[in-house]
Amino acid sequence: MESVSRRTLLVGSGAFAAAGLLGACDTAADSGGGGAKSGARTLTWWDHSPNLKPINLKTFTEFEKRPDGAKVQYTLQQTSKMGQALQLAKQSHQLPDITTAAGLDGLPLSSLVEGGWFQPLQLESEALARLKPNLYDGFHRIDGKLYTFPLFHTRTHSTALWFNTELAEKAGLDPAAPPRTFDDFRAAARKMQDASGGGNGWICNLGMTPRLGAQVDDLAESCGFLGAGGQLFRTGEFAYHDPAFLTAIEFLQSMAKDKLMAPGSNTMDDKEARARFATGRIGYYLDGPWCAGVINETLKAFSPKLGGTGLLTPDAGTKPAVYVPPTNGMYHITATAKDAALASKLLSMATTEEYYVGIAKGMARPPLDLKAIDKAGVLPAYKAVVDSFQTEAFLAPSRLLKNPAVSAVQAKSKPITPGLGEIVQGVFSGDVTDLKAELIKLSDAANKQQDANIAAATKAGAKVSRDDFVFPDWTPHVDYGPEKYK
Repeated sequence: MESVSRRTLLVGSGAFAAAGLLGACDTAADSGGGGAKSGARTLTWWDHSPNLKPINLKTFTEFEKRPDGAKVQYTLQQTSKMGQALQLAKQSHQLPDITTAAGLDGLPLSSLVEGGWFQPLQLESEALARLKPNLYDGFHRIDGKLYTFPLFHTRTHSTALWFNTELAEKAGLDPAAPPRTFDDFRAAARKMQDASGGGNGWICNLGMTPRLGAQVDDLAESCGFLGAGGQLFRTGEFAYHDPAFLTAIEFLQSMAKDKLMAPGSNTMDDKEARARFATGRIGYYLDGPWCAGVINETLKAFSPKLGGTGLLTPDAGTKPAVYVPPTNGMYHITATAKDAALASKLLSMATTEEYYVGIAKGMARPPLDLKAIDKAGVLPAYKAVVDSFQTEAFLAPSRLLKNPAVSAVQAKSKPITPGLGEIVQGVFSGDVTDLKAELIKLSDAANKQQDANIAAATKAGAKVSRDDFVFPDWTPHVDYGPEKYK
């Protein structure tokens, strides 16, 4: 099928149905996808997160029973196909009433609003009161109007350390005291491998380059990189060749050189790597908080053996840290939805304690209200990982909060190839022989693209400059909160 770019919509009202992208459709009353009863008010809802399906179906059932409610026709899309399905649906005037924005090329909310995708929410006053401290201009509000809201807590990352507690005990390690430094990790992985009976100390999803790039970025920040996404906060310059990135990549590479990495890691995605990890013969795996939820759902026999902790650091004297932006919104009401008030009533139910407990039960990204975790009966490993996030994830400076016009620059950004993930993958395959030189090329390309995008946005009328990307007052290990922009 022809791919869809961020600027091009596929044409043809018949293309949407023919594409077969509707996915598996469920309703609250009939999870087999029977559809709404004739004559009943119905809302259509598209999603890409299977972790949220149980709480969403429960919420839909409750909403249908309300006098002011309606039936909900629910479609769970494949994440990789969601963007194209939305593009085709928009072109053929078949958008759902409520949807996520997954796959829309990472466009900022302002661009999606300007492009006619979404309309403002009309949330109930109680819901707005609960959300107020976590709503940000540019991320959730455009021109004072609310278009979406966060479901998940800001403090999270994709590089928690998950491990096999049973194998750790067999290796003479204390599962209650997992390794926290690179050297301790290598030593523990060696002991795990020796005790595994033919297994390996560590497994990695090197074949999933976007995730690999994000994990290397997390590790670089934990190694002392003074920025995020390869961009230094205090200067606005991209610096992928910073020593922190070299340290992080060389650490991962050392696991392969020491023959502690599982064979096949070079081509594995997260699904394959996680399944191999859960066989019980692998010591460690780096992954996000969703690792616990996926294992508990699809690899349940391994759940009692799962251990978890936070981010590794290069040495005991380095405090772990990653820097994260405000959490984007999850759900939106499309511009073509005929009853935004009704859809808003349903979305208001996604701000309650019951809903947050439902999120926590899925053990993916932590819910906005962390107190819900204690009521959700989660695995101890998940609780340990989420607890670690609270001391090692910090709110990063945001160019968008400093100047909303930065969205015009963001809208012009395109992936640079090879990116960080591809470069690291090349290090492991042997295709990249001069790591620093490749990282310098990536830094140069990113800086040139940013300068070009600023110039293009300025020419088009946006009031934006490189100064909007510079935060000279930023301090490591401290939240850069909303008060900084006043």
